Amino acid sequence: MCAWQAQLDTQMKFSTENPFHGPVPRSVPLPRTPLTAVLAQVRFPEILSVTKAEFVSDFQEAIREDYPICESSTGHLFEVRPQAVNQSISQNWRFKDSTGHWRATLSSGFFALETRSYSSREDFTARVAQLASSLSTTIKPNSMTRIGIRYVDRVHGEILDELERFVRPEISGTHSESIRADIEQTWTQLTATADSGKLTSRWGYMPPSMTHEPDLMPPISESCWFLDTDAYVGFSAPEQFDSTHIREKLNALASRSYGFFRWAVSDEFLQHCGGKV
Repeated sequence: MCAWQAQLDTQMKFSTENPFHGPVPRSVPLPRTPLTAVLAQVRFPEILSVTKAEFVSDFQEAIREDYPICESSTGHLFEVRPQAVNQSISQNWRFKDSTGHWRATLSSGFFALETRSYSSREDFTARVAQLASSLSTTIKPNSMTRIGIRYVDRVHGEILDELERFVRPEISGTHSESIRADIEQTWTQLTATADSGKLTSRWGYMPPSMTHEPDLMPPISESCWFLDTDAYVGFSAPEQFDSTHIREKLNALASRSYGFFRWAVSDEFLQHCGGKV
């Protein structure tokens, strides 16, 4: 390791471990969290009856105490094939809690949980497992094809002026002091193989009123820098749909996402967000 990198690691206390394998640092709660949203999704083979309200009603009743607000939306999916374009109807059922901070979504091929009020991976994965258990006893998917969890972080304000102090050089990239004033927007993406599956991360600088993902990172009136990390695993052959198995997989994926986050940011970043390092 070169001298300047050793000095940087000493001052900023960046992790030098491989972010895709090995131990994950202990969690540091951040009172001023940079998270804008967390989303988990479990895909399963299509169950066409999910488009019918009467088929979904038992699932709604099972989760209604926690998610009392129900909404539905209908859209059209187009599949382009060499000899034809196939059109199908997409029906999404959304169930929200009374605060509006938690939203469960059920479609014919997946269920998801999204929150703006994330406290810990233990709490979040337990909520996903509870939904999966309710789904098992009502909708009864017998297998699953993919599990993923996504974390979207955003910072703005004074932290942007000294971004190099808060994130690794590999992450801050072209957002350096010498050319910062002339930069309008940046975008970087990587996809890597991790010990728990795949990890795709996107990061960059956004001008005011711009976003890469309106649902998960609504635009704001200030410039910002974002880090969007998606950890997932797809199964070559469908695996049994089981709430305990889903929670274990999600815990592993969430831990790996946190490992990447801690690799990317410095202790000063954590302290800026109220963390006790």
